[in-house]
Amino acid sequence: MKTTTLTLSLGLLLAITPGCDSSINKSIYVQDGERRDSGINTVNGTITIGNDCVIRGDCRTVNGAIRVGQNSIVRELQVVNGEIELGRKSRSKNDLMTVNGTITLQPGSLVNGEVSTINGGIRMDNATVEQDLTLFNGNIELVNASVVKGDIIIKDSKGNRDRNQVYTIRLGEGSVVEGDIFVQEDEVKVKVVLGKDASVKGNVTNAEVIREL
Repeated sequence: MKTTTLTLSLGLLLAITPGCDSSINKSIYVQDGERRDSGINTVNGTITIGNDCVIRGDCRTVNGAIRVGQNSIVRELQVVNGEIELGRKSRSKNDLMTVNGTITLQPGSLVNGEVSTINGGIRMDNATVEQDLTLFNGNIELVNASVVKGDIIIKDSKGNRDRNQVYTIRLGEGSVVEGDIFVQEDEVKVKVVLGKDASVKGNVTNAEVIREL
């Protein structure tokens, strides 16, 4: 997650973009099979995208979740307070970003960009991310042969972190990180737990590596 990019993205969330499906204090639901050439914005509402949909614009909400069904194609998903869920065999052509919330990638899903959160966990189940996973506070879990083609980065919180907290990056059976795992703060405690046939192809910096038997 590039800090400048995230700051600009959050600024965009505070404005309703012309040409998008936009609302205030209202959730938006996209029916199964629907195609939209523009994005979707809401303030104080959830965005729910059904199965077999194509959304060619960015989807953004300030207070609410974004949930994508099965076999859908979206572009970029951004949330300030809320979770993001990408459904089975769905694809995001760009980044998934949330400030306060978890990000879940269901089996067969693909993110062509990066996945980032400040306060919240990331969970991948037989999913692929083509760029980096980044977060400040939270745990990461990769299960069922998930793949991160970039790096996993625990960002420097500039001292705004509980020093007694232990974070876990768990790679379940067959899961792979093709890049590095890098913890930017020397004093933060991070455990990298490797399951059967799980691997990190790059370097692990400032984290304890534990191999499960």
